Amino acid sequence: MTEELDAVLFDLGGTLIDTKVPREDVFEEALRSQGVEVERGMLQRAIAEAEHELDGRFAGVDETNEKDYWRELDATVLRKLGLDIDLDVFAADLSSRFGKLISDEENWVPFPETREILAGLRGRDLKLGLISNATDLARRVMSRLDLEGYFDFVVISEEVGARKPSREIFDIALKRAGTRPSRALYIGDKFSVDILGATQAGMNAILVDRNDTYPDAQCLRVRDLNFLRRFF
Repeated sequence: MTEELDAVLFDLGGTLIDTKVPREDVFEEALRSQGVEVERGMLQRAIAEAEHELDGRFAGVDETNEKDYWRELDATVLRKLGLDIDLDVFAADLSSRFGKLISDEENWVPFPETREILAGLRGRDLKLGLISNATDLARRVMSRLDLEGYFDFVVISEEVGARKPSREIFDIALKRAGTRPSRALYIGDKFSVDILGATQAGMNAILVDRNDTYPDAQCLRVRDLNFLRRFF
């Protein structure tokens, strides 16, 4: 397959890196503050099902409506768990916890296979790029984790004024890669944002579904990045 590609492009959060503290831990802490204990497997399923249900809604999230989306996700998780607690209090607490977690660059780590996969691809005659709906925090995190050197270019939404799934941001990346859409592969973890965005821009795309959020996705779907080992 690599003989048919000029470039492999990645999403960042959820695809190459994640927070040290799993999202389930944050939900559990917020629920405990409300006096509620939930079996972890049930909580994981509820979060995954809520993300699946609101996937299309997430594709329209920006700085003007992000808070509304997360409140709706919190409400959906509570509904799936059958919990009747004060949504306003829970959502505010959860937002504060997640805000502190993700805004600190020290809290981000690569997935176990990330470095080896990127290093292996660097050994091939391929352009490597990154497209992320993010702020300058993404660059600070990548710098701290020493990930920038793996990439020929990085496209950050805040810097270019366009967000996935908009075709514009994918076109910017393709121009920097110097290739046609059909000769580029994009790898991300959100169906509507990453996969539909990339394919609508004419690119090949693979969904990294680490939490089995999209079991019915009509696309190539993998559990982690190790499938890329066959390319080097």
